[in-house]
Amino acid sequence: MEKVNFVLVGAGRAGMVHARNLVHYIPEANLCALVDVNLEQARKSAEEVGVSKYYASFEEALEREHFEAVCIASLTFTHREIIEKAASVRKHIFCEKPLAQTKEEAEKIQEVVKKTGIKFQIGFMRRYDPEIRKAWEMVREGKIGELVLIKSTGRGPGLPPAWIWDRSKSGGMLAEVSSHDIDSMLWFAGQKPGTIFLMARNFKGQEAREKFPDFYDHYVLTVNFQNGPMGVVDGGCPVGYAYDARIEILGTEGMIRVGETDIPGLTWYTLDKKSIRETQSSWRNRFKEGYLEEMKSFIRCIIKDEKPSPSLEDGLRVVRVVETAHQSLEMGKPVLFEGEW
Repeated sequence: MEKVNFVLVGAGRAGMVHARNLVHYIPEANLCALVDVNLEQARKSAEEVGVSKYYASFEEALEREHFEAVCIASLTFTHREIIEKAASVRKHIFCEKPLAQTKEEAEKIQEVVKKTGIKFQIGFMRRYDPEIRKAWEMVREGKIGELVLIKSTGRGPGLPPAWIWDRSKSGGMLAEVSSHDIDSMLWFAGQKPGTIFLMARNFKGQEAREKFPDFYDHYVLTVNFQNGPMGVVDGGCPVGYAYDARIEILGTEGMIRVGETDIPGLTWYTLDKKSIRETQSSWRNRFKEGYLEEMKSFIRCIIKDEKPSPSLEDGLRVVRVVETAHQSLEMGKPVLFEGEW
């Protein structure tokens, strides 16, 4: 196989990042069709990337298109149904995070995929960001000694879409906004969590609070790993000032920091003794290279029959951490992480 034919499900913001990469930057890929429940959105998105086929349902694409892989960027609560349909006809699957809104849904997905032997990759693109990957390699080489603390900050400028307010559909802000932060923390630690504690409050989402009393917009997650280190995820939306994604890894012999709130470039110094720089405005810009490289890797795995990474199991681990964190939030105390790893 020299080229992999794709169908994209979910033609919104994240989906179109993948669509543009598949069409414009990856010669080994061919995007056959786009699917979105909003047919007009599917049409507009298809026209943007020069794809002639678009559908309102994945079933239509399965009936009418010849393809080997599906990229799933639809709403979280739709993932399981689409994955089951794709797996039943042995289509390879790339799925955006989070894998599912609950542990039960994620485990059912795992059961279905395991039976088929298809390639499955979860969309934790930070593992493919050049600076974060370099930091991970440095940690593995022992450059900063034994790990002490992994701290990941993830804050968005605006309040996420209304469907995310409903934790039963999205898994909550911790899942939708900070799955990447949790995965990065687990990836660097390389071991099973011990105890998990979540503090969360609603500071700005008044409308969301009225509709969903358990909604929170800012939070701090702490994880004590069984054999060290400690982990912290600091997240929130909306913060207004920027898209802010940073990670800091402290060791016994040094520290590594990745990510800046400011965009690299010029600084304007004014006569009233101020310095002004532009801040990051979007995750699409900050992790542009990571999104491209993760999809290239997935396609290589299909063509060369290799195991994709990050795996479905990595996606399931994050869902389990989120669910344990919510148990901690409800109980108001740290909770021991239980279950498979």
